[in-house]
Amino acid sequence: MARNGFFTGLDIGTSSIKVLVAEYIDGEMNVIGVSNVKSSGVKDGIIVDIDAAAKEIKLAIEQAEEKSGISIEKINVGLPANLLQIEPTQGMIPVTSESKEIKDEDVESVVKSALTKSITPEREVISLVPEEFIVDSFQGIRDPRGMMGIRLEMRGLLYTGPTTILHNLRKTVERAGILVENIIISPLAMAKSVLNEGEREFGATVIDMGGGQTTVASMRAQELQYTNIYPEGGEYVTKDISKVLKTSVQIAEALKFNFGNANVREASATDSVQVEVVGSDTPVDVTEKYLAEIISARIKHVLERVKQDLERGRLLELPGGIVIVGGGAILPGVVEIAQEVFGTKVKLFVPHQVGIRNPMFANVIGLVEYVGTLTDVDIIAQLAVTGEEILRRKPIDLGPSDTMLKQPQQPIQNDFTFNEADHFDQDVNIQEAPKPREPKQNIGDRVRGIFGSMFD
Repeated sequence: MARNGFFTGLDIGTSSIKVLVAEYIDGEMNVIGVSNVKSSGVKDGIIVDIDAAAKEIKLAIEQAEEKSGISIEKINVGLPANLLQIEPTQGMIPVTSESKEIKDEDVESVVKSALTKSITPEREVISLVPEEFIVDSFQGIRDPRGMMGIRLEMRGLLYTGPTTILHNLRKTVERAGILVENIIISPLAMAKSVLNEGEREFGATVIDMGGGQTTVASMRAQELQYTNIYPEGGEYVTKDISKVLKTSVQIAEALKFNFGNANVREASATDSVQVEVVGSDTPVDVTEKYLAEIISARIKHVLERVKQDLERGRLLELPGGIVIVGGGAILPGVVEIAQEVFGTKVKLFVPHQVGIRNPMFANVIGLVEYVGTLTDVDIIAQLAVTGEEILRRKPIDLGPSDTMLKQPQQPIQNDFTFNEADHFDQDVNIQEAPKPREPKQNIGDRVRGIFGSMFD
């Protein structure tokens, strides 16, 4: 059950930075403000320029504040799965109170006892998620508080990440003038948000096709079983188009979103668009089918890599199949290509929240839903990890007591822009661009609007 109050999420991506403000009322999440700005200083999901990234984060937060009418002082930040490690852990303590009734302090102590595992200096504990408590050999207890017992045990999952990445993440957000409320593991939050109860229990895999990378997360028995990062995303598709057609990145991006299709069989072999190319005064006539061949080559290349790892872990056998999210998933034909590659059922997840019904917002929505639905035991466990008293507050305080809207809620505007990738990591085999033909139609006459369909 969600806690009533206001909650925030910050998704720092390679292509864009998104901030979401939502209010939970009686378990229902209502989006009251969202921003989406061009990313800078981020490569393959990792912050490489603190000042540049902080500047864009500050801009995104200011836009979210303006749209929501709320002053944001602290924010929940998503952490990518780069070099994330998951391992089981357990702890045990005697119940020391005279009444032998288990209290918050006992839960915190048993979590701390599970944190005594040896961790190398270059890694840091991000989170510990309790899976079950055991009171005097009685197993399967979710919340032991109020029970009586002599011995309290806990079994859970310990998440650790590179200290450098965590330090840079905190430093960047603080440089933007905002305090970090919680660091949330993005693939864990996304899987819990995107998958339904049955998929989380029996098993399913979420593939987040972002701009600079593709993230895979598999969940089974309500636990995150596997996660991995592939340093290729939607920007690499754009770069492929630019490289093969010898055109600018801006034109390549417009071609991808206005005429692109990942499924070659669905693309027209006769409909074409003229593209301005480098070194020629005459535009090149490019068919939609040829453009689809460029796009599908990169997408198949990424998905084949994912398939190899999922097969190795026997994760393609999970009954929930594959769920695709992310900005790269909005291209027509992606689901069909994924079904062809994986040989299992694949579906596209579209958020149901009004105003942001687009797969590219699945990650930031997942962050807000995750922190908004933390149980009391989850909060105590995170307190034991971080030692921050701020986590005891319910709901999270976003600022002054007058958290009512300072102005009428404004319609959410789309301000999404794309960031140019620095280079190709891998090349794909594609034929050379066609020879110039007689001009038919300039691309500017056929642009249908890159971003028109991204918002309701």
